[in-house]
Parts: sequence; C-alpha cells; structure tokens
Amino acid sequence: MKKNKIFKFGMMVAAFGFMCSLQSCTKALQGLHFDLGMQTQTVTVTVPVTPAGTVSIGPVTTSYNVDSFIHASTGNQLGINNIYSVKLTSVVLTLNNATATNNFGNFQSVNASFFSNSNSTPYTINVTDNPSTDVNTLTLPGNSDELKSYIGTQFTYNLSGALRAPITTTLTCTVQFNYDLIVQG
Repeated sequence: MKKNKIFKFGMMVAAFGFMCSLQSCTKALQGLHFDLGMQTQTVTVTVPVTPAGTVSIGPVTTSYNVDSFIHASTGNQLGINNIYSVKLTSVVLTLNNATATNNFGNFQSVNASFFSNSNSTPYTINVTDNPSTDVNTLTLPGNSDELKSYIGTQFTYNLSGALRAPITTTLTCTVQFNYDLIVQG
C-alpha cells in the first residue's frame, strides 16, 4: 500500500514537472523575434515598343507561400500567424536587354503597384522625377507603410511609366519586390 502511494506521488511530481517544461517552451517561443528579408517571386515582363506617352504593363499574377518562407527561416518555429509587421523595402526593376538608347533614362517617371488575394486595394510606389541617365537598373524605394494586410498567397503586379523618349525596341524587364517581415512568437 505504501509503495502504491509513493508511486502515485512520484507520478504526480513527474506530471507536474512535465507540465512546467511545456509552460517554459511556450514562454521560450514568446521570446522569439525574427527580422526577415523576403522577396516574393521575381517576374519578367515585356516592355513594348512605345513612341510616346505612357507604358502600362500588367497585371502579372504569381503565387508565393509566405508561410513556408517563414517556417524555413525560423527553423519551423513560427509561421504566417506570427507576422507582426510587413514593410515594402524596394522594388528593383532590371532591363535585361537595355541599350544606349533604350533604358530607364527613357522614363520620366515609373510606378509599381501590387495587391494580393488578401487585400485587393492596389499599393503603389513610384519614382516621379527619374534622371535621364543610361541605366539598366532602377530601384523604387519603399517606405514605412504597414502592409501586413497584403500578405496572402497570390500577388498581382502592375507597372507603368511616363516616357521622356520613345522605346524603339522591345525590352525584357525583371521585377523584384522586396519586403521586411517581422515575426515573433
């Protein structure tokens, strides 16, 4: 009988210890904080020959599994439900076949926008006074706007630009949207 009481007491102590260890794991997850640089799927678009005016490209829709990205970046400890903040850091446009007379210097201004399956309101960033220099890469700077509501699985992109000089040959442009995600447990 005494052995039975000792056994029960031992089991209660073990169960209590196990419960305490689970509690400390939960507390440890609460302290996790990751600042992740994320790039959604890079897309390639065609800039058509355009003699004057405005060039509009899109919409182009892609899929990107943000939850899988977060899991991979945090050792499977956090996921999409742990997102605290999302900021767009930049949009990088690269003309893959630019020439001396067909490049970003042809553009007076450039706009890039996106929306997702979780927020259908287009979010736009732009360069309003683009210099007339012969360059094949143009970076549109991000800002501090909170974009957490845009995180989904489908992203749709649009580009446009006002020309200062004609585009006389078809150009291929790679578009890369870069984000800063803060996730925490």
